[in-house]
Amino acid sequence: MSKTLVLIPAYQPDMVLVSLAQQLIDGNVDVVVVNDGSSPEKEAVFSRVAQTGATVLGYETNHGKGYALKYGLQWAWDNGYTAVVTADADGQHTVPDILNIGEKTIEYKGRLVLGARNKAEMPPKSKAGNTLTCWLFHALKGVKISDTQTGLRGIYLTEESTKRLCSLEGDRYEYETNMLIESPKIFTEIKEVPIQTVYEPGNPTSHFRPIKDGMRIYRLLFRQFPIFALASFMSFLVDYLFFNLCVYKIGTTVVVATVAARVISGVFNFLLNKYMVFKGAGKYYTLWRYALLALTVLAVNCSLIWLLTDVLRIAPWFAKILVELTVYFINFFIQSNMTQKK
Repeated sequence: MSKTLVLIPAYQPDMVLVSLAQQLIDGNVDVVVVNDGSSPEKEAVFSRVAQTGATVLGYETNHGKGYALKYGLQWAWDNGYTAVVTADADGQHTVPDILNIGEKTIEYKGRLVLGARNKAEMPPKSKAGNTLTCWLFHALKGVKISDTQTGLRGIYLTEESTKRLCSLEGDRYEYETNMLIESPKIFTEIKEVPIQTVYEPGNPTSHFRPIKDGMRIYRLLFRQFPIFALASFMSFLVDYLFFNLCVYKIGTTVVVATVAARVISGVFNFLLNKYMVFKGAGKYYTLWRYALLALTVLAVNCSLIWLLTDVLRIAPWFAKILVELTVYFINFFIQSNMTQKK
């Protein structure tokens, strides 16, 4: 099929959805609306949507936006569509922007096309949350995106990409974040297209739960941190045991034991990170780059300890804790970023 499909997940929509569907149908695109387990009171809305010529799919139980998107993407592929534009049901995406993203989806075949809003025009809470997520995504994944929370996306489907998209973790808003995280495995690159920023006062039609859904999103971004910490602890044990082996069994000096233990534990930690923590790390994540990072971290660590204790006169015990925690998190961010580079 040559026509673009617009996929709209909808939960408890109002009549704005009917108007949106009609305008899109008039714009000569096919429209699929997925009823994500809305209450029976909303049947009138979905009935009106169907009267516009849009296809209405659905199920009885609410599962979340991510589930609805996966449901619709699988339907789109099964019915012969390749260019799919996902849009929200609350009218935050204008028809011209949706149609433009559809055209860009075909033009940028194989890429993920994002409709990027201007954060300066967002309400303060939305701007703050989006800015933080964008910064974390850039720091952890090495990809600079100006709007990580946009629901207006152009997806060019293939059999392989459909399979990957429909098997991604997340049934709610975190699914869209996971799509960005896994995008290097699914798409050739990400392209952003500026769109109009539309927000109703108070954003009353949004079903996004700042705490619950926010935690789901950040859990995805930091899902490697617990195992990273475990790998660090295991490496510490290797360092400690090998140090004592050198001193008490082999009979080396403390300096030699310290250096040997650090080299062995460093190689051990690199292997754990490459094959257990950051699975699928690219060719950029090599032992010599890891060693260079380790030496840099050591130099920064020593410099900060000196600055805090000798210059600022902070108690050494407190300075040590502060520096170690700070450097540890920075180390995690850098290594996470390194593993994304191919």
